[in-house]
Amino acid sequence: YPQMEGYQAAKARLGGVGGTFLDIRTAVKLPDALRGEKYAFVGLPLAEFIEGGSVNNENIGVGRLCPVDSTLPADSFVQGVVILTSRAKALASWLAGTEVGGIKADIRKRELVMETDIDNQYLMAKLDDDQRREAANFEEGKDSLNGLHFVSVQEDENDDPAGFWLLREIPDNL
Repeated sequence: YPQMEGYQAAKARLGGVGGTFLDIRTAVKLPDALRGEKYAFVGLPLAEFIEGGSVNNENIGVGRLCPVDSTLPADSFVQGVVILTSRAKALASWLAGTEVGGIKADIRKRELVMETDIDNQYLMAKLDDDQRREAANFEEGKDSLNGLHFVSVQEDENDDPAGFWLLREIPDNL
């Protein structure tokens, strides 16, 4: 089947990208005071996160950077979600007080979900058809880099992050 025309590896998992048929957890909405006004799927070169790159602990605000596997191809792109909000400092501070686990795009449920702490899920956005395609690319990019992805919280696209988290998603089967 993987050699057939139209095969999409990220959708091969039961239930589609970023979710399984058996996952019955329901994400709760973020409190209004912490909700972003806009969300964007973006990619940054992996080289930016390797020693000597431009993303480091001095310019990520209140966030954290996970270690980067040196065997990953340096010319690849790390997929991420940028949250744009006038309340960037408040959201970044709140996230800094949690253990950000990752961002998942559940194509089946049409949801963008942030996982925090051990078992909390927060609904960040509902996805329309265009966003579902972008979300599928986001999930495929995560898969290609062993779960590596990021979330950035900013006031607008020209500002430095109030918080930036480089994350590695742990596979569900571990």
